Amino acid sequence: MQMSNIRITAWVSGCFCLILLTVSVFLWLSPPHTNPANRPTLSTNNSLTDSPNTTIQPKAAVTTPQTTVTLTTPAVPPAAYPLGSIGEACEVSEYPSNVEFLDLNTETFLSLPNSPFDSDGNWKQLQQPKCWTALENHMKPINPYLWGKKEHTLEKHHVIALVLVDNPLTFERILTDPVEDFARLQEALARPECRPKNDTPTNWNLNEICHGDAIFNYAMFSRFCYGEGIFNRPSPYWDEPYSTPITPKQEGGRWIENLENAWVFQKCEELDQNLNLRLPVHTELWQQIQALQISDENNRWGPKTVNAKLIELAARLGNVPAGLTYPFDHGDSGSQPYNEEGYKYGPLAEWFTTVFEPAELFIKQPPSVDRLRQLIPMFGKNIKLKGVLINFDHEALAKHLCAPPYYTPPSDEETAPEPPSCRAILTDLRQEFHNDTQTLKLIATFEEVAMRLDVYE
Repeated sequence: MQMSNIRITAWVSGCFCLILLTVSVFLWLSPPHTNPANRPTLSTNNSLTDSPNTTIQPKAAVTTPQTTVTLTTPAVPPAAYPLGSIGEACEVSEYPSNVEFLDLNTETFLSLPNSPFDSDGNWKQLQQPKCWTALENHMKPINPYLWGKKEHTLEKHHVIALVLVDNPLTFERILTDPVEDFARLQEALARPECRPKNDTPTNWNLNEICHGDAIFNYAMFSRFCYGEGIFNRPSPYWDEPYSTPITPKQEGGRWIENLENAWVFQKCEELDQNLNLRLPVHTELWQQIQALQISDENNRWGPKTVNAKLIELAARLGNVPAGLTYPFDHGDSGSQPYNEEGYKYGPLAEWFTTVFEPAELFIKQPPSVDRLRQLIPMFGKNIKLKGVLINFDHEALAKHLCAPPYYTPPSDEETAPEPPSCRAILTDLRQEFHNDTQTLKLIATFEEVAMRLDVYE
C-alpha cells in the first residue's frame, strides 16, 4: 500500500513539474502584451440567439466559503445476517467495501466515517456489548483445529472433526483458566511417570494424575496467544483471486474473519502475560520440554516444536482430543507446520496401524468399494478401542465420505473418472455381505444418514 502511494505521489509530482516547465517556456517566448487603459465591459449572451445590444456589467466579486470534503467509501453490499450473528450485532453492513478500503493508506482509512476503527486503530464495535456477546457465542464452541475450515475440506480433514468426545477441544476450554493449566503442566513435569520416553508404552491411566487435559489446553493456548495460530487459520473468503468480483458474502465474510481474529487477540491480551514459555524466567522449563523424547524427531515435518511435544505428551497420557491430532502445513504461508502426531498414541492408533494408513481417512478421497468397506465399522455405536469408548460423528463422516468435491492429485485432474455414488457402492457392499447381519446393520445406518443429508446419490 505504501509503495503504491509513493508511486502515485512521484507520478503526480512529475506531471506537475512538466506542466510548470511548459508554461514557463511559453511565457518566455511569447511577445509582451500591452494592457489597454480601459478594460472592455464583459459581454455575454443571455439567450440562445446572438444579441449584440445586450450588455451585462461585471458583478462585484463574491467570496465563496471554503467547504470541507469528507472522504467516504462505499459500504459492503448488504447481506441478510441472522439476528444475533456477528454480521448483525457488529453492524458489518456499515463497514467500508474491502476493495476500496484496502487501497487506502492508514491515516485515511482510520478517518473514514464508516471505518470500523477509531483514530488509534482499535475496533469500535468490540467496545459494544452486543457485538462482543455475538463474538463470544460464536467463537467459544469452535474447535481451534477446525477454525475457518470449509465443511468439505479436500486435502486434510482432521479426524478430530469425526469423533465425538466428552470434553472436546474448544476456544472456551483453552482460554478459561490458562494460569491453572500452566501450573498443572509444571506439576506434571515434576513427576517422572508423567515424562514417558520414546520407548515407554502409552499409559492411558495417567491422564488424570498427569493432567493431560491441562497440558493440551496450555499447548493450544500458547499456539494462539504466543505463536502464529491466529495467522495460520484457513480463510474460505480469500480463496478466490483478488481480481475475481467479490460477492456480498465474501465482502462481509472478510470483515467477520477480522472480527474473529480481533476477539482472540483481545482475549489473549486480557490474560496473564507471564505464561509465555519463551520468557527468560521459564528457560529451565522450556529446556525440560525440549528434552522430552516423545516420538521420532526425524520425519518430514522437521524437528518437533515445543507445542507439538506437549500435545503428543498429552496423547501419551490418555487425553483423547490430543490423541486425534495429525500434522499439516499451511500451504504458502511460510509458517512452520503443525507437526504433532498425537494420533499415533490415541485410541485410533492401533486401528490405523492394522486397518489402513491415516491419510486414507484424513484426505477427502473419492468413494470406492475398498474405501467404504474399510470404513463401514465407523458407523457402529460405542466402539471400544484401547479400553476407551469411541463414537464417530456419523453425519460428519457421511459428508466426508460421500459429498463432493473430492481431492484429486493435480496430475490426474484431466483423466480422473467420475466417482461412483455412495448409493451404488453400498448396493455392492450389501450384496457382498448379504450373510453378515452385523455389517448389514452398519450399512443400513450409513445409508440412512447419507439419505437424510442428501449425499446418498
